[in-house]
Parts: sequence; C-alpha cells; structure tokens
Amino acid sequence: MPVIRAILFSSGFHILAIICLVWLAPLLAPKAPPETIQVELYPEGRILEALLPAEKKRQVVRQALVPEKLKVKDDETLAKLLSAEKQRVREQTQASETGMTANRANTASPSQEKPDQAVTEKTKRAADKNTERDPDGYKPVDITDDLRQMNQLEGMSTVGDRLEVKVGSFTALNTDRHLFYSFYSRMEELIRYRWETRVMQAMETLNPALAPRGTTSWETQVEFLLDKHGNVQKAKIMKLSGMPSFDLTGPAAFKDARVIPNPPPEMVQEDGFIHINIAFTVNYNPKWFARSEDN
Repeated sequence: MPVIRAILFSSGFHILAIICLVWLAPLLAPKAPPETIQVELYPEGRILEALLPAEKKRQVVRQALVPEKLKVKDDETLAKLLSAEKQRVREQTQASETGMTANRANTASPSQEKPDQAVTEKTKRAADKNTERDPDGYKPVDITDDLRQMNQLEGMSTVGDRLEVKVGSFTALNTDRHLFYSFYSRMEELIRYRWETRVMQAMETLNPALAPRGTTSWETQVEFLLDKHGNVQKAKIMKLSGMPSFDLTGPAAFKDARVIPNPPPEMVQEDGFIHINIAFTVNYNPKWFARSEDN
C-alpha cells in the first residue's frame, strides 16, 4: 500500500510539473520584436545634403521597349535616367498613364478606330438597341462628352516615374543601363499596390477642407534603409508633402512588404545598410473630391 501511494504521488507530481511547464513556457520564451520600422524626419539643415546624389543619384525607371526607328545610335552623352538597358531616342516622352504596364502598341494599326470615333460608334449602336428594346420610349443618353471630360482629369499617382518630359501616347526615354535594375523592379512590384492601397485609405479619411488651396500635387521624399538581407529597418522622411496623411503612406507600404528579397551585396554601403531614395507623388484635387461628394 505505501508503495502504491508513493507511485501515485510521484505520478501526480510529475503531471502537475508538466502542466506548469506548458503554461509557463510561452511566458518565459523570448518575445519576437514587433514588426515595426523606425520613421525619422530629417533635420531641415541636412535635407539638401542627403539629397545630393552619390553618382548624381540618377533616377531608376521601368524599362519601356521602343521601336528601332525611334532610337538614336552612337549617342554617348550621359543619360539622366537608369534602366535595364542603354538606349537613346529621338524625342523623350512619357505615357499619360504610368501603371505597371509596358508599351503594347506604339503605332495605331490601319484598322484601329480613333478613341472618339470608337466611343461615338458604340454610343450609336447602343442607342439603336435601346430604341428597339425600350417599350417606354425613353431616349438613350449620349455620354461621349462625359467620357471625354473624364479622360481630362488629373494624371495618376505613381511611384518613382514622375519625369520632366513631354506626355505622349507611349514612353520613350534616354536611359543608361543600371547594374541592379532587377532589384529595383522587384521592389516596385512589391511596393506599388501596397502604397496605392494606403493612399486610397488616406483619402477616405481625409478632410478636403484641411488641404491648402491650389495644391493638387503632393510629393514626399523618403530614404529607406535595408539590411543586407533586404529587411526594411528604417525610413527617413527628407521632404514633407504638406499632407501628413500622404507622408506616411510610403513608409507604411514598406512596412507591409517587410522585406525586398535578394538584394545585391554590392549595394550594401559602409554603414551596413542599403540606401533607397524614393519620391512618392499623389495627384489629388480636394476641390474635385468635395464637389463629387456634394453632387
């Protein structure tokens, strides 16, 4: 009997000890650091110094294929832009819409309808169908003018490709080859939609009355520090846009992405970080949004 009692006591003690260890283990284990990045505002006196280029800090842009007939050969002048390949063109232009797309058709085919003509023909066909099918006799509404006005709205907000060149139907730029272009391309794919989502969220909570009058373009310049593995460590805001809600969208997008994979080791500087400078531009007309809400 004493032996059985001792065995039961020992078993109960060990079971209790195991339960205590299971309960205490999460409390005693080291906690993972929170997923945050440090955001700093550069001292005003150091902003210009920080913006001074290392190799003139030429802007990296998406590669856009250009027809051979528009290229210029044997031009060795230094290009202001960097991309996947070196190219020189007769005239620099940028497409009016700067989404994640490439030039698909640089010249219109003979069978391709002009935009206004296509819209007009489509409207006429719709009108004929509505007249035939509508038993109440309502007249179709021509929205051609409305479509034309919509196409004249402010340009799209974009990451990185705000250029001082003429706007055209496609993109043709003078570029020099950037050794690490593929890394910047991966980074844009990760950041762009996250940033656009953050901008839309900021607009939903923004009071248009707080925006300075006459301002429709808001630019924030940020320097991001990545470690050698591509983990985002710090964001330094070097230039404020004047709209705090927009200033934080860029750092928030990088925080959401967390890591830019496979950074080239050659990009790591003496301080152990990779330095990425990005200008985030939001085209936003508070008057237009206020007018839309009133209607």
